[in-house]
Amino acid sequence: MSDKEIVESVQFPNHQSPPEYVQTDTGQLVTPQFLAFIQQALSGKLAESEATAELDPEVKALAEELSVIHLPAWQSKTSPKTAEATVTGIKQATRVAEYLVKRGVRVHSELVEIRWVPTPGGQPGAFDTGMHVTKDDNGEWPALDPEEFYDLEDIKVSQTDDGLWYAVHPRGLSFEAATKTEAYAGLVDQLRQRIAQARQEQ
Repeated sequence: MSDKEIVESVQFPNHQSPPEYVQTDTGQLVTPQFLAFIQQALSGKLAESEATAELDPEVKALAEELSVIHLPAWQSKTSPKTAEATVTGIKQATRVAEYLVKRGVRVHSELVEIRWVPTPGGQPGAFDTGMHVTKDDNGEWPALDPEEFYDLEDIKVSQTDDGLWYAVHPRGLSFEAATKTEAYAGLVDQLRQRIAQARQEQ
């Protein structure tokens, strides 16, 4: 009898290979297909299926609002606790939108009091808290400078178990270095580059 071990691979009839995942800047694990879908959907480049193309414009507009919802920071009137800005959504957005339109719900742009603006050069919309703005005294929407999204005060620096220092910014940027100062400076340089690039793309 041979000392070598023979390993046999068995394929079951209903076996499905597990999907591959990629990690976003903020640590979420998603499939590349999902990430591409979200990017296309939020950029308005998503290819329309026949069913989507035939949707009532009112249904389509409402479905787009419901598919990915960016909620601003919120504080209850009865509690000092504040809820952080977050991203949520409705899986069956089109179905819900169709029902709500039949109930009389519509999107009226002239009634909009608050608007979500994506982070310039930031992550895909589903992972981007962006920034919410309101109209100015003249009733116009303000034009935001990219630097307003990248506040230096939001940088957090902490030491890892192996002694290195790790600087993180909530806009999806990070930098690791041997000292706290180097980690902070490295991240500041990344922020400066991201702001300069976003201004060029405006």
